[in-house]
Amino acid sequence: MTPGGGPAAGSFRVAGLDLASQDARTAMAVLQWDSGRVTVRELGVGIGNRAIVEVATRVSVLGIDCPFGWPVAFTDLMVAQRAGTVKPETAADAPSRRRLAYRRTDAVVRERTGRWPLSVSADKIAYPAMRCAGLLATLSAQGHPVRRSGIGSKVAEVYPAAALARWRLAVPGYKLDGPGLPFAVQALTQAAPWLELGEHDGMCRHSHDAFDAVIAGLVAGAVQLGRVEAVPEEDRQVADEEGWIHLPDTDFLDSPRFGVIDVH
Repeated sequence: MTPGGGPAAGSFRVAGLDLASQDARTAMAVLQWDSGRVTVRELGVGIGNRAIVEVATRVSVLGIDCPFGWPVAFTDLMVAQRAGTVKPETAADAPSRRRLAYRRTDAVVRERTGRWPLSVSADKIAYPAMRCAGLLATLSAQGHPVRRSGIGSKVAEVYPAAALARWRLAVPGYKLDGPGLPFAVQALTQAAPWLELGEHDGMCRHSHDAFDAVIAGLVAGAVQLGRVEAVPEEDRQVADEEGWIHLPDTDFLDSPRFGVIDVH
């Protein structure tokens, strides 16, 4: 570690993507990791797939704030629905409905942070997830290693709200682009003095999409450095089917050590 608790060594680039169903609400950040500093090199809102694919060629990890898949129970139901083989009493009780609505990784996030992610089966987050499915297929077709589990993969699923909760930086209402957002930015920069927003500070304070893209980039850096909770061995198969949210270490902002590349 360098004096003041900043990163010690290593140099690489990662990107964070706050993916919406439409380009207008999609934001992307490119972060440069260097000795002692992390700098936001690029930040923009209104990002199309072509720009996303281009950035993927220039970074080590692309952290995407969007579900990478659907619950296995839900996709099985869709297949059965089409074939006319739905079992009687399907979704007749709360536990079975929860299995249809939430993935295994969603349950883990709930255990770790006290909050459920949006249901990709039953909420509007399904629209970005549809776009994400095509984007991941495009990246794979271009030769990038893509696994929905994020293991040995160019892409990793991230969840900025969960990361902020892990870092005790959650600010209620910051997603309303109101007074809470500047407080969230200030809390982050105070907790991570090694992070340089530079000319992009204003955009982060006025657009929660941009701010979430930066958080997604920080979590992508944590993935690159092996500073996230590992996917449990018993969950790796389901993670490759449903996707897996990578949760950064709770002390990552205090001690973002460098040089531990691709531990998966």
